Amino acid sequence: MLGGISSEMTQTGSDSWNERTNVKKGNVGEQIVFNYLRNKGYVVYRPVTDGAHPFDNLCVSRDKKTIFIAEIKTKEARQYYPDTGIDIKNYNEYKFIQNKYNLQIFLFFVDAANLKIYGNFLDRLETQKVEGKYSYPLRQNNIIYFPLSNMEMVSELTTEQAKAIERYNTKNYNGTWIF
Repeated sequence: MLGGISSEMTQTGSDSWNERTNVKKGNVGEQIVFNYLRNKGYVVYRPVTDGAHPFDNLCVSRDKKTIFIAEIKTKEARQYYPDTGIDIKNYNEYKFIQNKYNLQIFLFFVDAANLKIYGNFLDRLETQKVEGKYSYPLRQNNIIYFPLSNMEMVSELTTEQAKAIERYNTKNYNGTWIF
């Protein structure tokens, strides 16, 4: 018995979780970023339990002087806006973790339509900016959008990586890089 939880208990519903198309798509993007971070010399810790988790990776430099949370979103930039975003609910959870534990959170966006990985630390994404007629961060329909101009280019995707992601797309969208 650990913290009131029997050792015989197992997480339920993990099979149905793993069968979701958006989870499969996200897993491809998470693996791509995991490989990128590992190749950059980080020790990357990932959840070992199935199902939803508070964040994707905890990254530590080999010299143990840098530690941050990597959150990966496998999604395209919006087609007619110079931005991309996340659920406000997730944003609020990341802000809570960042503030409570004093850990920086880097949001990676794996964009198969534009063959790019881009992103930035949450504090930098939140920098207020006006792009055309839009003021960022922009909140609409339970999504918080960040301007692409607040993103740093991380890496390019190979055609094979993009195809692996696109097999799980649920919409027909051919976006273009807009900044």
